[in-house]
Amino acid sequence: MSLISENTARFKPFLTPLLTKSFSRRAVIMLLSVATLLLTACGDEPNPPAKQVAEEQPSRFSKDKIAYRHSYHPEWPKEVRNEVYGDKETFSTPRILFKANIEWMEQTTLFSARMDGSDRRRIIPETAFNDKWMVGLHKPERSPDNRYIALSMDTTEHGFTRELWDTKTQQFIFMSKGHGYAHFNWTKDSENVIFYASGKHYNYHVPTKSLTERPIIYSNGLYLLPDGKTFLAHKKNEYWLHDFNGDVIEKVDLGFNNHLSMRSFKVSPFGDYIYFVSEGLGAAQNYWINLTHPSKRLILPFDRDTYFFSWKKNKVMTWYLKKTEEAMAKDGYFYGTYFEEYDLITKEKKTILAEESNIWGMAGIYIYGVFNIKDEQ
Repeated sequence: MSLISENTARFKPFLTPLLTKSFSRRAVIMLLSVATLLLTACGDEPNPPAKQVAEEQPSRFSKDKIAYRHSYHPEWPKEVRNEVYGDKETFSTPRILFKANIEWMEQTTLFSARMDGSDRRRIIPETAFNDKWMVGLHKPERSPDNRYIALSMDTTEHGFTRELWDTKTQQFIFMSKGHGYAHFNWTKDSENVIFYASGKHYNYHVPTKSLTERPIIYSNGLYLLPDGKTFLAHKKNEYWLHDFNGDVIEKVDLGFNNHLSMRSFKVSPFGDYIYFVSEGLGAAQNYWINLTHPSKRLILPFDRDTYFFSWKKNKVMTWYLKKTEEAMAKDGYFYGTYFEEYDLITKEKKTILAEESNIWGMAGIYIYGVFNIKDEQ
């Protein structure tokens, strides 16, 4: 028997004699109201007021130790800051582009921050990744005007794709299907993004949304130098220079043993250095080679994460986690994020405690590089 039937039977002796008497219409309505209240009390409880529901919702901050960070840093906002296209204050300084997770979201997305780690802002909301995932090992490239970000995606509909995130319209723009490393490059006018897809080389013209195939430049990584006319192609243990149409200008043999490969290869935003980590010949080491004088090279042991080029000329940076003296609310200690800046000329090192370490549970970050570099510093 249903709960309603049971509850009705329970109150039937009480209701029957009353309903057999002659009552006015108003009295009947009052009795029916009382009966309804009694039935409700014995059945399912009604929903609490909306305000009560909101207050009883579980906190979106988990109960782990890191969640206590906000009691130590009350100036940190609990709501995630979003990057706003064209905001003058945000883009008044160079910024770091990185990927990370926030504590209550499972989706990895892109963020930016000032060079000291402060003013962290989410670039792509997690809800935008509907049936698609960012291929995190492929470096995203931001257009010079900061509006677009070129990304490799893994999608349910098309498989692997090349897409743009438009920070102004907050939408993805499909460019092409394609697998393999993309190695995105932008022209200075932010109108053309050049990339690899499935063994071919393409140019996507943003204003007209048109895709054209280019003469391919074979490489392990392709970099359009600041002159906007010359490509540097990363080979196994050397590099070649090509003109914009793909013709070879120069082949530079770095004199390495054939067993050596260059991984984590990067080119300075000023076009004056290349960086890589040696692989396949003894212990891994960090290398910086001056493109003007390739025989001049600086070598350091590889004992931390890889380096990325700073917004300052002749400066490079890396980051690492280190236990701080700040105790957690329960037990243990916070692990702060530190940047180490290294001067390629003077060999001086500078350690900088990153601002907003662990904000929103963002304990681990992966830095792609620096953007919004206006002038040589």
